[in-house]
Amino acid sequence: MTYLIRKILWALKMGPKEKDLQEIYNRVFEDAMKYMNKFPTQMVAATYIAIAMRLYKTTLDEGEYEMMVRTILETEVEPYLPTKETKH
Repeated sequence: MTYLIRKILWALKMGPKEKDLQEIYNRVFEDAMKYMNKFPTQMVAATYIAIAMRLYKTTLDEGEYEMMVRTILETEVEPYLPTKETKH
């Protein structure tokens, strides 16, 4: 469980260290940016978090799920600030 929490913290801080996690993060983030061209940001974010919560609820036992939710709530993240280099 500690390994799983460490992985989500890396993802939340937008600095995954693991190659596979970085790859899937980049792909999903790219898709999110495309959706934000058509839908409001909060709608896109709500959809992704709803999917994440269902996946966690499906794969974790109740204690692990509660720990993950606490970890997400307690983790500070930087806002996404688009730059001129960002491609949509």
